[in-house]
Amino acid sequence: MRGRRRSFQAAVLGTLAVLVLGACGVAVAPPASPTFVGSLAGRTGVNPGSAILWMNDADRNRELDQIAATGAGWISVDFDWNSIQAWSASDWRWDVATDKLVRGAKARGLKVLAMLAYSPTWARRPACANTSHCLPANPDDFARFAGAAAARYGSNSNIADLRGTVVAYQLWNEPNHYPFVQPTVDVAGYTAMLVRAYPAIKAADPTATVLTGATSPAGDDPSGRDMAPATFLEGIYAHGGGGSFDAAAHHPYSFPYSPLVEAHWNSFQQTKTMYDVMVRNGDGGKKIWGTESGAPTGTDPGRSVSEETQSQFVADYFRGWHHDYAEFSGPLFWFQLRDNDTNLAFYEDNFGLLRRDWTKKLAYDEFTRQIANT
Repeated sequence: MRGRRRSFQAAVLGTLAVLVLGACGVAVAPPASPTFVGSLAGRTGVNPGSAILWMNDADRNRELDQIAATGAGWISVDFDWNSIQAWSASDWRWDVATDKLVRGAKARGLKVLAMLAYSPTWARRPACANTSHCLPANPDDFARFAGAAAARYGSNSNIADLRGTVVAYQLWNEPNHYPFVQPTVDVAGYTAMLVRAYPAIKAADPTATVLTGATSPAGDDPSGRDMAPATFLEGIYAHGGGGSFDAAAHHPYSFPYSPLVEAHWNSFQQTKTMYDVMVRNGDGGKKIWGTESGAPTGTDPGRSVSEETQSQFVADYFRGWHHDYAEFSGPLFWFQLRDNDTNLAFYEDNFGLLRRDWTKKLAYDEFTRQIANT
């Protein structure tokens, strides 16, 4: 789920939940948030969405300031292969947008999770020549891009004001979900890319943490256009990818319901199912990172929640992720900092902790309070 091109899966699952919860009379009011041991700043981040790459300097800096002010220790940054290496395998344009954002994060003490994805025209498969949302024809091309990113921003970089800022790399966005891997999900092709990119990153920066592509809250579609998170992860293992990641990544959305609602359709709850897959494959020591979470405010029926409910969901996510799932959970990122637009009737515009005019929603203060009080 990325910027204005978000999945509708969570909304569909939420609609099913209306029937299930209504029929069973299940109460969904969450318990009070617990007190955690130690600070969660190092396990909490904000994913501002891809738009921050293309903001003017004033707006980008303002967003970074607001993220840092929450006390979160992380930011997720899109490393858009389609723009960084747009024209050819020998063309590199880190300085157009990525360098600025990484420098800004470093200046504020934020660790960067780099999300590497989206194929440039020259690297695409013939079946998806008109979109960057497809896996590359040659996985080695992506591996070279991943290695170059780690060399430029990792612990061994020869550029002082970029060195060591990016400490983790997520390899693709929602590779189990059709919009981001057209024309269909390809777990074998994805694993081939993962297997090549992992050693390329480690060769450039042995200290880096490499994550699988974050799975969407999708289901198993017989057409092959979608694959459930646990099914996709099992496929990575089946195709030999178990030794090619340090942690798994997932998008545990549950809106318009709380992540604490126990139901099979709840993608937050499916995180445990993913961990069960890891345990069965001998990876019980690895963590799962939640690289997007959140809920939209507004008036979009079946998708949006009130600002009061969004604030409660912040507390619910902290409880569920950092307490209930503490055994296997890594950092959790909130999507997004600021609303994309002002149309309250369109849920994609309203995921922010801030409104479009920079004013705070209740969730911003709750997010800050949860970090400060844990």
